[in-house]
Amino acid sequence: MKKVLPTLLVTAICVTFATVNAFADPAKIKVPVTFTEALAPKDTTSSERFQKEYESAVATGKRHSQEQLAKCGFEISEKLSFYDASDSVQALEQAKKASEEGSWLLVGPRRSNHYLLYIKGAPNTPSVSLMASAREVADSGPLHLSMAPLNGQMASVALKKVKSLAGKDKAEYLSVVSEDCVTCVDFAAEFDKSATANGVKKLAEIKVVGESPDLEPVKRLVKQHSPKFILLPNYSKVSAAVIHAVLPLVPNAIFVGGDGWGDTKFGFVGNNENLDAAKGFTVRGFPPASIGLDQFDLGKRVLKDKNAPDLASGSALAIVRIFDGLAKLLCEAKPADSKAFQSAFKNKGQKLFSAPWGVSIYSLKTGNIVYSETRR
Repeated sequence: MKKVLPTLLVTAICVTFATVNAFADPAKIKVPVTFTEALAPKDTTSSERFQKEYESAVATGKRHSQEQLAKCGFEISEKLSFYDASDSVQALEQAKKASEEGSWLLVGPRRSNHYLLYIKGAPNTPSVSLMASAREVADSGPLHLSMAPLNGQMASVALKKVKSLAGKDKAEYLSVVSEDCVTCVDFAAEFDKSATANGVKKLAEIKVVGESPDLEPVKRLVKQHSPKFILLPNYSKVSAAVIHAVLPLVPNAIFVGGDGWGDTKFGFVGNNENLDAAKGFTVRGFPPASIGLDQFDLGKRVLKDKNAPDLASGSALAIVRIFDGLAKLLCEAKPADSKAFQSAFKNKGQKLFSAPWGVSIYSLKTGNIVYSETRR
């Protein structure tokens, strides 16, 4: 019975917002787009608030691109499908299902390991991930893209920040890495490359597994080395647990995060009363929404709308950007069917479905994750 529960959950919470309107303009070409994400209501790594913002971002992107698309003869028919993060195989199954149902474009999961499974489920259908940043994602070909910078780019920025904070002191670091997370392992490896190239010493590395790992070995290693910097390229729940466990041992340590900590509103590191005394920073592929939206056409229209919802997360920003790219692709290429769309995506996708924001640095201080700067 336990094995079928995740599948039943997906079926139960799969939400279709677009229905065929009997009075719709028959001249418009309907473009089916499926949005898939690990945002099940009972998912411990997400929240109902995150799911609602995701839905709101899709609705906002559609509303503000509707007029532009109508003039070009198109109409988006969107479907949202959520699944539990603990059942990653659902990413593959949902992509396969959406492709078989005729979706022209698949907007895939934000996690790299989930998105790589998603690609396997629909290898010939164009797809875009909101945040996947592993090198393997970048090597998946022109049909499968991500809105986030590569881990190598973000790790390089993080290393430079570490060196600037170390000053005249040695910038030695210790790594705690979730080995069951593709992008976490990838980020750690990229950081190590930058460290080696820039004369920064790695003291040690320890791997952890799961969302609630055994942290006693981590505490022993931290106590042994007393590092000034601790690299935590993991998702926010694991990173928060590690910081909480080792902070009493190294109260002056600087914690360094990859693109998985989230922000003060979304995630477990920011706004965590147990981490008020922790210091550090995280690098991300997204600036605050107000800054990011102002850098592309559809985003600017959203900012001018006084009735638009507050879209604070990087996922929401990426979703609106995807609608911007989709509207431009459809209006420029005017594909008559999914095959023509696939061809147009291959030619123009890398330009239209990309993040224009560079790498942003957010500081962790007094329990808050605060935007600091963006580096191109």
